Amino acid sequence: MKGHRDIVTECSFSKDGRLLVTSSEDKTMRLWDVDSHRCIATLKSQMWSVNGCKFSPDDTLVASASDNKTVRLWDVKSHRCIATLNGHTGAVFSCAFSADGAVLASASRDHTARLWNMKTFMNVATLRGHTETVFGCDVSRDGILASTSGDTTVRLWDMNTQQCTAVLREHINWCHRCCFTADGTLLASTSADWTVRLWDMRTRYSIAKLRGSCDQTYQCSFSSDRSVIAAACVGENVARVWDMKTLRCVTTLQHDDHVWSCAFASNGMIATAGGSDFPMTDYSVYLWE
Repeated sequence: MKGHRDIVTECSFSKDGRLLVTSSEDKTMRLWDVDSHRCIATLKSQMWSVNGCKFSPDDTLVASASDNKTVRLWDVKSHRCIATLNGHTGAVFSCAFSADGAVLASASRDHTARLWNMKTFMNVATLRGHTETVFGCDVSRDGILASTSGDTTVRLWDMNTQQCTAVLREHINWCHRCCFTADGTLLASTSADWTVRLWDMRTRYSIAKLRGSCDQTYQCSFSSDRSVIAAACVGENVARVWDMKTLRCVTTLQHDDHVWSCAFASNGMIATAGGSDFPMTDYSVYLWE
């Protein structure tokens, strides 16, 4: 699916799998109809690179994280920006909704994660503890926020008390993104140390290190039945898919250029995208079954 004119930084499916949203360094987000493979809207009031995007749990909103230090909220039907969340003092790289849609989390270069009330659009908490850029965040169904940072750690936060409950330290280089399984029992984190780590949320220990990449791993995504996990392996120009039982790589989804983003839909379809600053780069979004 063609349309973006610069690196595609993140992909995210709606809960029903009918829509895909992509964010890009071309200062836009695009909404795609998955069945027709057509772009149905370009969201472009941004004047800065868009680093991340997520659908709300009810599929009525899209949140975008931007280099201009803001998070924006967009109405999916009207394609209009309905709110701009100000407070971060550095670029925002990632965002994630709570399971009930009441709270949005954001991750920033200012070394913090923030929590936003989705009724008032106010910042209700600033989570401090990381000592470098916070690149990624995700929220489990039971209210645990995970944040990943350039300080090589993954932090877990209780969203009710807003306290850090664990610091996960097995990575040896920048931690990029993270994602929970649908049931919240496992967390995956990606890193510039070329690995994807799996963490047991009951013990808070790493239970597996997925190998096979020869470069940094970026956006990751579990299938809805948690049978496989995919991760974008940037410099290898592939997204790798690992079997969760055997922990072996079962397939690679090949691009002609860097792969920064990947996401599973509820029906098992996967989207991948990326690109680079080299001439003649293909910024297409690919759909795979």
